[in-house]
Amino acid sequence: MTVRHAVLTAAGVAVLCLGIYLFLEVRASPATAEVPAKRATATRTEESTPTSSDEGEARPAPRREARIPQRNVAASGTADTPPPQAPADSTDARLVNLDKDGTMAEANKAYDRGDFDEAQVIAEKVLKDDPKNVRMLRILVSSACIQGDSVAAQKHYLQLPTIDREQMRTRCGRYGVSFNEQ
Repeated sequence: MTVRHAVLTAAGVAVLCLGIYLFLEVRASPATAEVPAKRATATRTEESTPTSSDEGEARPAPRREARIPQRNVAASGTADTPPPQAPADSTDARLVNLDKDGTMAEANKAYDRGDFDEAQVIAEKVLKDDPKNVRMLRILVSSACIQGDSVAAQKHYLQLPTIDREQMRTRCGRYGVSFNEQ
């Protein structure tokens, strides 16, 4: 055995030992995410799953309390006067938007679980009130492509914006559906 072989063997064993050491160190101390102290979107108290300490006993993670939003004095007049009331029709519009958001979520869930017929029916309901809703148009095009209905896919494809058309062209190409730019 030459000196070169002995050095290479020793270096290989050293690298192997170092790799094992690093692997064990990484497994022993899991990474923790750094969360900024101030979060604008925190609206409720969050609980985490219990973590284990070095002694092996479970301990609960610290709880973060929800922050109460500060009142905007400029928008509401003064701190002593109540904010102006919104007109009744805007409340109705918010309820309609909530209903529409829930309906769109139902369409997404149906699509995600593979129930493409239901996803299409729900998406078409939304499109009756909002014919340019890109999210629902994408569900219709994608569902039609998966089902091999190139006529329905083409009909809704032409209503999509250019960037969405490119994405749908790629997705539907996987299912053998191609589009005409008319």
